[in-house]
Amino acid sequence: MTVRKLTFAFLFALVACALSAQDAAAPARSFTPKDQWEIGLDLGSAFVTGDLDAKPGFGGGLHVRKALDHVFSLRGNFLFASATNERDAVGSIPQGKSALTWISGDAQAVIALNNLRFNKPNRKVLLNAFAGVGFNNYSTEYSGVLREGNIRPTATTKQEAETSLHLSFGAGIAYRVSPKLNIGLEYTLYNVFGNNKDLLDSDENIGQGSTSYGDLLHFPHLQLNFNIGKSKDGSKISEPLYWANPLNEVSNAITALEARPVYDPTDTDADGIIDAIDDEDNSPAGARVNTKGVTLDSDGDKVADYQDKEPFSPPGYKVDAMGVAQVPKPITETDVNRLIDAKLANFKLPAPKVTEWFLPMINFKDNSYGVEYAEYEKLYQIATVLKQNPELKVVAIGGTDKRSTEKYNNVLSYNRAKAAIDFIVAQHGIARDRLILNWVGEGTTLIPVDGANLQNRRVEFRVAKGETEMARPEGKEAGKPAPKKGSFKGNKDAGY
Repeated sequence: MTVRKLTFAFLFALVACALSAQDAAAPARSFTPKDQWEIGLDLGSAFVTGDLDAKPGFGGGLHVRKALDHVFSLRGNFLFASATNERDAVGSIPQGKSALTWISGDAQAVIALNNLRFNKPNRKVLLNAFAGVGFNNYSTEYSGVLREGNIRPTATTKQEAETSLHLSFGAGIAYRVSPKLNIGLEYTLYNVFGNNKDLLDSDENIGQGSTSYGDLLHFPHLQLNFNIGKSKDGSKISEPLYWANPLNEVSNAITALEARPVYDPTDTDADGIIDAIDDEDNSPAGARVNTKGVTLDSDGDKVADYQDKEPFSPPGYKVDAMGVAQVPKPITETDVNRLIDAKLANFKLPAPKVTEWFLPMINFKDNSYGVEYAEYEKLYQIATVLKQNPELKVVAIGGTDKRSTEKYNNVLSYNRAKAAIDFIVAQHGIARDRLILNWVGEGTTLIPVDGANLQNRRVEFRVAKGETEMARPEGKEAGKPAPKKGSFKGNKDAGY
């Protein structure tokens, strides 16, 4: 009993140690890289071997293949094929014909037979063997075949399409053109399960002594295979693993390990940073350095800390050879007042731009140059401007509407400008040489009409900009003066 307990305890201890060692072990590193998918186009000939003589037909399909590792992969296939079979008439047996239409899909396991050689990064030629299962749907049209014993129909009859399970198997060879493309040759056989396996050529040949056990669909074909796919971050990934050397990743890891520099603890300048990572291996003795072995300059003023009398100088100022910031003396209230006084002493307000002033315009009755009472206030405003600006001169420009001849209107416009000037001189005491007489007649109208118009019967006033006085135009007297008034009571404060 004691021996059994000791044995049990010993075994328990071994298991516990094994589990503990397993938990402590570092996780295993995978050397299998992510790889691409293969998408291929299959084109070739299809024919049936059975009871009738085979005639080559056509087959085409697509496939998708994904590697499980460097040897094994899975492939999905789709195939459409058509083929014909014939038999010459022999004795009482008539000539037989059949035509097959085949659609199938299957899944295959593929083995790379020669990808366990490690002398090259990639295989140039790849040998494959494969087997799989799938479903097919085929129909035939036939005449003169043996069906159900000795019945020999001669009329063309169609065998309705049926779905059956089948086994597919074969082998092939592929040639690597580039990392993205390879071409291959394969030979595939399809063996149908069930009662329909001997009806691919529609002839059962039952009881004739030389029947086929089952018909086979043959598909020798050419492949065009494309490798596609990339990682989620867009980086390049491996070709399908069955093309890649299984030891590529291991070889790369060993190469990277061998490329690492040999550890050398030499520290020439004794600054605590070994020469292998020291960007400044001749730092002055005792100088503080950063993690790259470069002498510290804490304030970035181009003076190393071991020479800097002010290692943390305020930013934005020039420093001297000893690293001391040249901070200017603070400004006092007296300095501020002095600067303001100097600025004010030279400060001048800009002169007003008199050319931008707006001066009023006066209007006249029809065929008259007499100044109306309603216009006195406007002339007072013009006189006020002249009095407040002694250096200013004003141009008075007379104008008319288009109701008379041009010569008559020229004289009338002259009379109106003269009447306005005379009024300002007489009533407001403005010097005559500060008023310049100009006239435009009917040549410049404000309102573009040919008849009478109050706005066109006017005198305009503008600030002079180098104009000269115009003489009276030729022609007889034009217009009527203002009628004489008996008396007038005005407003002294208004200027009249």
